[in-house]
Amino acid sequence: MERPWYAFYDKEVPKTLIYPIPLPNELFNRNAKSHPDKPFLIYQDEKLSYQECNSLARRLANGLLRLGVKKGDRVTLMMPNIPQYPLILLACYKIGAIAVPTNPQFTVHELTGQFKDSGTETVAVRASFADKVIKIRNAGSTRVKRIIIVPDPGAGSNLESMPETYGFDTLLAESADLEPDIVVEPEDLAVLQYTGGTTGIPKGCMITHANMAVAAKQVGIWYGAGIPSGQIRTLATIPLYHSYGRACNIDLSLFSAGTIVLVTQPTTDNILAAINQHQPNIWAAVPAMIHGIINHPDTGKSKIRSVKEVLSGGSPLALEILRKFEELSGAPIIEGFGLSEVPYGIAYNPVNGVHKPGSVGVPMPNVDVRIVDVETGTKDMPAGEPGEMIFKTPQAVSGYWNNPEETACVLRDGWLYTGDIGYMDEDGYIFIVDRKKDVLLCSGFNVYPREIDEVLYTNPKVLEACTIGVPDEKRGETVKSYVILKPGESATEQELITYCRERLAPYKAPKILEFIGQLPRTPLGKPDRKALRVLDEAKRKQS
Repeated sequence: MERPWYAFYDKEVPKTLIYPIPLPNELFNRNAKSHPDKPFLIYQDEKLSYQECNSLARRLANGLLRLGVKKGDRVTLMMPNIPQYPLILLACYKIGAIAVPTNPQFTVHELTGQFKDSGTETVAVRASFADKVIKIRNAGSTRVKRIIIVPDPGAGSNLESMPETYGFDTLLAESADLEPDIVVEPEDLAVLQYTGGTTGIPKGCMITHANMAVAAKQVGIWYGAGIPSGQIRTLATIPLYHSYGRACNIDLSLFSAGTIVLVTQPTTDNILAAINQHQPNIWAAVPAMIHGIINHPDTGKSKIRSVKEVLSGGSPLALEILRKFEELSGAPIIEGFGLSEVPYGIAYNPVNGVHKPGSVGVPMPNVDVRIVDVETGTKDMPAGEPGEMIFKTPQAVSGYWNNPEETACVLRDGWLYTGDIGYMDEDGYIFIVDRKKDVLLCSGFNVYPREIDEVLYTNPKVLEACTIGVPDEKRGETVKSYVILKPGESATEQELITYCRERLAPYKAPKILEFIGQLPRTPLGKPDRKALRVLDEAKRKQS
């Protein structure tokens, strides 16, 4: 197939990757040997070198083995961005246990479903979230039996007195600093990454060590075009339990012998404090975080210009916001696209090359992308015509855990069907139109909520916008937009509806507009359309 995007790669980026690639633990061990004293993790005032972290990860790995965890067993990681998270993840890599990253904010109901599906027997959890895991274990409806308690800062815990409940620090102290004698093969599973669940029941994406190795090399080479390999220092504000946060921090640093600055609570104040104290040069963010930096009164006098590359994903970034941030920081914002079914993204804008407004960039090395018709998924669409985006890459998952039906729907003839509607221009740049499941059908016309959001973002009074479809007896669905105004601004619903009508076809413009104080968000910070639909339905039932 033709690959016009190759012409737009940065000169440092090869068109294809060379195999075999060192596995994640091999990269970690290499860095500990070659750069023993270099910081791997920075957390507040604490710095942990590669050698120190490898020693800790070895002890944890042997501690897990001593508790009865075997190669192939699932170990759930349930904590925010603290040093213990990457250390336990790397310990799992060393013994071939399958890590199951989990949002610690999940409810008992959500956790129970994930524990059942994954078959998790061991959970490593921060003490402040442990009560939920203990409740689930006591209920006996899952296979959970071992709990490792990661202490809260400055707080004691009496939880270790419970049966099969172990303290993180005790496990370290009682375990040997030796590399486990376990062979981990490229095709062994490394991670079960559960999908976000905003469009249905979460599914466990089966990610192998080989998948992770390809992702690490892709992200390392792509962003190494802007910063020399040994100098990379990432700012970890995206949760490491999310594939985006892990890839742009842990994977990138493993490949590049980089340093990770951990931020546990990514408020704008905390992000700026970490930038001022540690001066990272790569920051993976979501639009809400970039919004916060732009509007913070102290940004102008901060060390924001230490950041040389900003990666933006999760949801679209308004062009106005992008330009304001680049002017303020001097750093390019590199938008891209990814999903849980790959350890890293499949398309990103070049670091130093052409950035096209509204585009998520070009396919990365060893990634082929096609745009096919939505109805059959077999007909290639012409340049500029929207369709479903499908791709093929060595970092794609082999399927969903214990879910052959969903696997068969998504993986067809070697291509992974994303469920995202987009188009590719003649240069190979990809533009996302919307989620296939978010497309509205209004009087027989397809309406893409994201397109309406983008129009609302161009209004100087609008801070944030999110559009959904609501039931309509005549049209099937009608368009409703939720809007947050900028501080100090005022507008009427009709004023913004008229604004949209002047810029969109009549069937696309919102018929209903509601001002809202705060948008519900997914764990990654995306506006949550599913939650808004639930909110709207509840309001309609009350009226």
